[in-house]
Amino acid sequence: MGANIGIDGSTALGDTNFTVISKIGLTNAVSARPSVIIGDNTTILIPVTYDFNLQPTGIDTGSEAGSIFAPYVGGGLGISTGDDSDVGPMLTAGVDVPIGEQFTANVGANVGFLDDTEVGIQIGVGYNFAGF
Repeated sequence: MGANIGIDGSTALGDTNFTVISKIGLTNAVSARPSVIIGDNTTILIPVTYDFNLQPTGIDTGSEAGSIFAPYVGGGLGISTGDDSDVGPMLTAGVDVPIGEQFTANVGANVGFLDDTEVGIQIGVGYNFAGF
């Protein structure tokens, strides 16, 4: 769960709203990251991303993984609802930052090409389910 900070646009993506974010690992380097931005003209984002698996830097971070963040880039579909419903392509880029074993912080920029170009920054924290 988190917040979307709208930069530009007329849908929920371009406005400041509450958002529900998720990440579903498809392979070690590819994930689906569906999210719903709840507000006027609620917007659904369905991107697929390439997740960079950074190698340890040699710096002791206290983590067995060796890396303290994991960037990603990708694209997919944006779906706006409401009076001006539209479907269009979208781009995303961001970073996941582990917070212990159970939680991950996420910051991502999303650009949707709907009626207008929509831009928003999502910030949130997710729970890591074991076995997924």
